[in-house]
Amino acid sequence: MPNSIRIRDVVRNTTFERGPNEPVLLVPYELFQPTGSVHKHGELVDWQQGANHKSGRAVPGMLKNTQPGERVLMRVDAASPDGDEWWLCEIVSVDGVAGSKES
Repeated sequence: MPNSIRIRDVVRNTTFERGPNEPVLLVPYELFQPTGSVHKHGELVDWQQGANHKSGRAVPGMLKNTQPGERVLMRVDAASPDGDEWWLCEIVSVDGVAGSKES
């Protein structure tokens, strides 16, 4: 099991590390570049992308089951007043090993 996972917040372009037992949401395909946080309502998430309001289904998962290059939704700000505020994040590396692009 991985010990440390490095993550990049896609919207705010910041990086941080988390342990493997963090909950994540696997993102719908159409969630590409939101302009802010994503909000969860039951099994659905909604977000603003450009001038459009979009919605899709998100599946719960655990950070330990992700791999570099994968995008997930995470609760980044533990002190956020909105408990259902999720941010689009990209897995950068797992235990210091980054993903590689295949040609």
